[in-house]
Amino acid sequence: MNITTKKGDQGSTSLYDGTRVPKDDARIELNGQLDELNALLGLCKAATGQSQPYETVQRELMLLMAVVARRPDPAAADVLSVAVDRMEQFVRTATEGRRFDFVLPGRSLADAAIHMARAKVRTCERRLVALQREDALPPVLLVYLNRLSDFLFCLPD
Repeated sequence: MNITTKKGDQGSTSLYDGTRVPKDDARIELNGQLDELNALLGLCKAATGQSQPYETVQRELMLLMAVVARRPDPAAADVLSVAVDRMEQFVRTATEGRRFDFVLPGRSLADAAIHMARAKVRTCERRLVALQREDALPPVLLVYLNRLSDFLFCLPD
């Protein structure tokens, strides 16, 4: 398999539906940020020595990226809605009886990696909001990213 197509050598790339767009298109920018987030979640897996919950989130992010790239998937909104519910329940349980405080990341390598991923989620949220001004996307995408940052904030290292 050859991954080099040379079709992007002039500064454009294809969305899933075949539409050619500039490499700085809002969809490509968002998916690039989501790709970085996915890589950071891989770092979280390595730093914590735990595959879960990181692999579940990575799979959900790939689904979200496919929607952004215009890959039709009627089940995507349902899958992400269930994920939102799961994360909300976790956050409720993790924060019950606790007071919110800002944190100074870096208590450990795992803690630093989780907070880097959380901060990257915020970047992804901003890019999604910008994209939504140009193109309609399922509202659950923004809800998912918003809950994901809360979820990562509450994860133990």
